[in-house]
Amino acid sequence: MRPLLSLSERLLARLAINLEDLMFQWADFEAAAPELAAQGRELIESFRFVLAGTIRRDGTPRISPVEAHIVGGHLMLVMISGTRKAGDLLRDPRILLNSPVTHPDDPNAEFKLRGRVVEIQDQALREITAVAIKAASGWQPPQGWHFFSIDIEDAAFIAWKAGEMQMARWNRDRGLDHVTRRTAVLDEPGQ
Repeated sequence: MRPLLSLSERLLARLAINLEDLMFQWADFEAAAPELAAQGRELIESFRFVLAGTIRRDGTPRISPVEAHIVGGHLMLVMISGTRKAGDLLRDPRILLNSPVTHPDDPNAEFKLRGRVVEIQDQALREITAVAIKAASGWQPPQGWHFFSIDIEDAAFIAWKAGEMQMARWNRDRGLDHVTRRTAVLDEPGQ
């Protein structure tokens, strides 16, 4: 006999399934902005973690390092159940991801991505994500952890070189555009 679920539990279960089907996942982003997605993938895979901005219960921001993996066409984040950052996302799914910036020097680059998390219920995606984490990091998340995929809304890759900022930015509604700005006056070589 199946356990009886409350109306709200049934609606939430149906909503989670629909969100997984309707989300704009990493594979969609790669199709919409392939060069930008490739630049983002390179930074995500080289660092293997991102800085995740979430919203606390009181409305203030929280920044947390989170291991990130691109698996099965999804940008996946896995979090320990009961952590503050997971609680933030369960309450308010909005998220901002930023690749680490490890020095202020020129040249440099960073990748930013904004969207909403969707907790993945699909067991096959959860399993291949766990296997990918074990292959990359040597540990595997246990049952009960949160597996989130990002429903991507916009992204940007920013590169600084020779005192110039070059930004490629993409938005689901507006598409891709490029901005170049002079940002610094650098000393000439030999001065």
